[in-house]
Amino acid sequence: MKKYHIIPTLFWMGLSLFVMIFSYRLGLRGFHNPGPGLAPFVLGLLLLLISLYVLIDALLKKGRGDETPGEGQSRTNYGKIGLVLAALFAYSFLLERLGFLITTWIFLFLLFRSMGNRWVTTLVASTSTMLATYLVFTFFGVRFPPGIFGLGG
Repeated sequence: MKKYHIIPTLFWMGLSLFVMIFSYRLGLRGFHNPGPGLAPFVLGLLLLLISLYVLIDALLKKGRGDETPGEGQSRTNYGKIGLVLAALFAYSFLLERLGFLITTWIFLFLLFRSMGNRWVTTLVASTSTMLATYLVFTFFGVRFPPGIFGLGG
C-alpha cells in the first residue's frame, strides 16, 4: 500500500472521529426524539465505516501491483476545484441575503455547468434539484431563509 493511499484514508478516519466526538457532546438522544448531535454523529459513523472499508481494501490489494498516482486517473482540474470552493463560500455568504431558492439554484447551476453539461441540461437539473430539495425539506418542517423576495421561508 502506497503512502498516497493511506494518508488520505487516515485523514478521513480522523475527521470522522472528530465529528463523532463533538456530535456526541451536543447530545444524541434517540431516533424518536433526536438531539442536535444525532445527524452529524450518524454521518461521522458512515464516513468512518467507508474509510475503514477503503483502508482494508487497499491493504488487501497490497501484493497485487499498486499503480502510481498518474496511472488510470485523470488530471486534477484545479480551476474546477477553485470554482466549487468559491461557490460553496458564496453560497454560505448569500444564503441569508438572497434566500434558499435563489441561492441554491445559482449554486447548483454553477456546479452542473462546471461539469460540462449543456445549457438545457444544466437549467433542468438545477431547477428540478432545487425544487425537489425544497419540497422534501419543507415536508419535514425545515424553514429556510426567505431572502429578498420572501420566497422559501
